[in-house]
Amino acid sequence: MKIFEKFKSLAGSLKKTKEGLSGKMNAIFSSGKLNSEDLDKIEEALILSDISYRTASEIADGAKKRMLGFKESSPAIIREVLRDEIKCKISKNFPEIKVKNGKNIFMIVGVNGVGKTTTVGKLGKYYTERGKKVIIAACDTFRAAGKEQLEIWGRRTGVEVISGKENQDPASVAHDAIQRLKDRDFDLLLIDTAGRLHNKKHLMEELLKIKRVASKSFGSELDEVLIIIDSSLGQNSVVQTEQFKAIIDISGVIVTKLDGSAKGGIIIDIIHKLDLPVRFVGTGESPDEISEFSPEIFVNNLF
Repeated sequence: MKIFEKFKSLAGSLKKTKEGLSGKMNAIFSSGKLNSEDLDKIEEALILSDISYRTASEIADGAKKRMLGFKESSPAIIREVLRDEIKCKISKNFPEIKVKNGKNIFMIVGVNGVGKTTTVGKLGKYYTERGKKVIIAACDTFRAAGKEQLEIWGRRTGVEVISGKENQDPASVAHDAIQRLKDRDFDLLLIDTAGRLHNKKHLMEELLKIKRVASKSFGSELDEVLIIIDSSLGQNSVVQTEQFKAIIDISGVIVTKLDGSAKGGIIIDIIHKLDLPVRFVGTGESPDEISEFSPEIFVNNLF
């Protein structure tokens, strides 16, 4: 995707979050002059955009301290200071996600209903269009619709899908797919797992087993373990990510349904509070509507 197209896609998906935050900010800035009470209202506006209380307080406090160095506190200056404070929170030196030369495995996890299988299909198309030969392992063997959905995606995009029999051990499906990855000229294996809640101990143990078997079959650690979260769930998605991270080693986050949600502020907490990179965002329902995340584009469009 060209830089402009990437900018347009991500910027468009932030429309509702931007409108919600801008509306609150415009109401605060309407007088043209700001006092300490108005600065407190800015903190409230950040919280209402689904930024956690702690992070919103840090941003507002940082802005207040920086404002002490200015002779005036015009809305334009406040906006710029807030933009810089947020940029500092999410600009971290995470290693870039990339498909290296050779064999690569990305494992995809998350709860039910977040758009996980659809996102796996989109990722297959995304990397195929960038010249990579992709294979998908359908490791949700307990939900027939999940396997069928991936097979439809596979036919659409020319991506091979390895699926097992109903109720087959998901780890064995992952093992079979890895053998296929190693035996043929594939570059990337996407392992789609069944949705599950972190407090279902047996299901989390199954997830760990899939990862353990896959790593052993692959001969090394997996390249990425990506959790998919639904932005419309707000802070609940941040909690889900934190809970999964405590059990399985998450390397990055994919945020779905961003185009239909005004709760894009959770991205700030994912990066700042949980110290995890946001790798991709879902920017719509069509197969092409997935975009690599850019902190700079995110901040520039938030206001």
